[in-house]
Amino acid sequence: MQGQDVISRPGRRPVTRKAKSSLNNARDLPLLQIIRDTTFIDRKQLEILIAGRTDETNYDSRNRRIARLVELGQLKIYPRCFSSSGRVYGITPRGMAILGRAGLGLFRSSAYRETEATVVQMPRFLKLNQIEIASRKAFNVLGWTRARGLRSLNRAMGRTAKQAYDSIAVIAEASDSAVQVYLGIQYERTIKSTVRYAQIRKSLEVDNQIHGLLYFVDSERSAVILSREMYSVTVPIGVVVVSEFQRKLADATLRLLDGLSVVRAMAGLAPRLMGDPLSNFEQANGPASRVPGDADGGQFLMCPGYVRGDD
Repeated sequence: MQGQDVISRPGRRPVTRKAKSSLNNARDLPLLQIIRDTTFIDRKQLEILIAGRTDETNYDSRNRRIARLVELGQLKIYPRCFSSSGRVYGITPRGMAILGRAGLGLFRSSAYRETEATVVQMPRFLKLNQIEIASRKAFNVLGWTRARGLRSLNRAMGRTAKQAYDSIAVIAEASDSAVQVYLGIQYERTIKSTVRYAQIRKSLEVDNQIHGLLYFVDSERSAVILSREMYSVTVPIGVVVVSEFQRKLADATLRLLDGLSVVRAMAGLAPRLMGDPLSNFEQANGPASRVPGDADGGQFLMCPGYVRGDD
């Protein structure tokens, strides 16, 4: 009698199938794209910023879709950050490659290699998402390009940006929604040296990407310091505290070199040819400038809508 290890009984051969990994272009690609552009984003922020970019509106369905992209190795789950509300997601190199094959990749020169973001940078990127969400409530935002997209555009056009921004927002001008205003968005988590700000001011003099610059900080003390350091004769610059901006939106206090205004004034900038100085702004935002007094109606000279606040 032969042993069981010798005799083999015929049986049904198992059928193996390859797991389907095809993507839904209308629903998967917008998810991958927004997570790539934001670098880090938590679940609540994702639900807000994805609105209008996909026809999928069911929260649970999107959760299953995100979980599937994580299983496919296209998204990565990061440890929760103290400032996040829910899980934090980032894109993987595989996810970046998928976007590239779909024609949504970022332009990279042969000599360029982007350093992968680390979890240490997570609070900064999450705060930038909060700023974008509040800005979309405060302004009529027509477009929002983040740092990754800006670098890609500059490389594709073969130009070197004079000044780097966290984002550039395109908003509708206050008095005419058909007119577009380009606002530089910069989150200043820590105050830099006086020398560094002097270098930034010099770069702004020849920069032709924006009509105005909004600095966001975490405290009133930082706003006071930064408003004294950042000024320009070509680009209106204002400083606002993030938490106040989230509460008051366009009515939040905008701190300038010589006084106060409100954030909504940035939507009143009269767009000009990029790189052309605002002639009526030169006297109002330079180190030797003075704000008109109450007898002048309390108006800043930089642009319509800038109203002097109480000092």
